[in-house]
Amino acid sequence: MNVDTGHLILTDKREELKSLMKQGYEPVPEELSRAAKRKLAGEKEAYVSLTSGGKLSNWARKKRKARKKVARKSRKRNR
Repeated sequence: MNVDTGHLILTDKREELKSLMKQGYEPVPEELSRAAKRKLAGEKEAYVSLTSGGKLSNWARKKRKARKKVARKSRKRNR
């Protein structure tokens, strides 16, 4: 899932997963796989609302927040 756009993709191939991770996608944790499968509903890809307050959107929010925190600390350290 791309935590910035909410784009959720179903993939089983390791090579495809590696290329997606380079594009900003992150694997969904095991505890959220059921919610991801429900959202996909048999399709190969879907979009998750980032403002809904659901399990996947909250997980994406935490990932974005953690990345911003690291960037903030890095900027502060480089001053």
